[in-house]
Amino acid sequence: MGITAFFSFTQGMATFTQVLLALPMALNLLGPPSFLLLSLLFTLHHFLYSTLRLAFKNTVFAPIISILSFLSPFISSFLVLLTLYWYLNPPSATTNSSILPPFQHYLVNVLPFVYAQILRWVSPLFTLLEGISTLLVVQVLGRVGKGWADEEEKNDDGGIEWRSLFGLILAALVYCAGLAGIIKAFPLSPENSFPAFLLGCALTAVLFLSLIGFTLRRTNVLETSLVFVYVVYSAWLSGVEAAMEPRSYGTGWLPSPSSPLRQSASLPKALDSTSISSLFSYAVHSVVPSFVSVSRTLPPHLLLSLIYRVAILHMAARIVPVIRKSSLGWDDGMSNDGSSDQNTSQGEGFWDGKSLNEEPPNMRITTVVLSYRRAILIAVYTHLLLLDGGSQTWWRWINIALFLSVWSLELLLDAEGEDTESVTRWKVD
Repeated sequence: MGITAFFSFTQGMATFTQVLLALPMALNLLGPPSFLLLSLLFTLHHFLYSTLRLAFKNTVFAPIISILSFLSPFISSFLVLLTLYWYLNPPSATTNSSILPPFQHYLVNVLPFVYAQILRWVSPLFTLLEGISTLLVVQVLGRVGKGWADEEEKNDDGGIEWRSLFGLILAALVYCAGLAGIIKAFPLSPENSFPAFLLGCALTAVLFLSLIGFTLRRTNVLETSLVFVYVVYSAWLSGVEAAMEPRSYGTGWLPSPSSPLRQSASLPKALDSTSISSLFSYAVHSVVPSFVSVSRTLPPHLLLSLIYRVAILHMAARIVPVIRKSSLGWDDGMSNDGSSDQNTSQGEGFWDGKSLNEEPPNMRITTVVLSYRRAILIAVYTHLLLLDGGSQTWWRWINIALFLSVWSLELLLDAEGEDTESVTRWKVD
């Protein structure tokens, strides 16, 4: 199992690194249309892989999933080469042998623009998903910190509990960071006091919910401090995005589906009509410079938002399966005598080994969402690289309201019951 886990980790890191570096490379060297095409190909690849994984789990076709998982980095590399090829040889809309345009024309010149519009339409959903994922991670961090402090041996002589003291100091520092953010960020525009009013309402809600949580013994100071900082962070991003002008990667990119695929601002003209091997070699050597160039082009707050959103969604996707297992008593693929149970170990790390139709109905939506988490993360990454300035301003305030509403439900739901059992059961449901 150790070798299998190592190869699985290596394969996952290779695929993640390719997506992380190849998309900025395509955006910087080939232009936004080719960037959208490559992102669409990556998304379709992981969408199809996740669909097959759900369909073939616990069937005779399950080994196909292991083969596709092993080939995933090679498929990603092939998709990069395919994008370079279509950059050099864009398909024509007309052919001599057919009245209808070929499939390559729709894939290269039409679908990326549809994909871009879909990303804009679901942009609020990404923001709200970030808030729910943040709440989950915050609560886990709060309970882990509390458990770590409770593990310290109690001294009968009244000695200092160093772990608890460290947790209190850490929470105080987090609170101070949030207060410093409020002082720095507001008022962003003296002529418009409405955002400051909304922030005051949000902070008042955080204060009262924290007091309620302390009274009901449903929260701790580390969790409340992290909630406080996230509210301030979201409000700050809302104000900064409202004040910024649209970027060249935002409103102005892709005026219509008739735009040519070959739009590059940084690719040398000498390589504009060269062979695919020369272009691939140049692209490989330009991966890191392109990543740095795109990072510098992004405004600092958008770069921070990109890193935070991708990281928090990835952490939430890792946490949810663990909560499901621990709360419902699912096994980890091992029988009582310590031997591996083949019926529950189909696929390393694929939760409990149950097929989708064997799970409770209230679990299936979560299972489907988690199965497609890689495709979702690629879409989120693409969306943030091409985000319009100001497009998320009011949705961030809605996200704050949803974030605090869900937190209040968690604090008040089953307040009289056992803390751990009720919380984990509610999260799973």
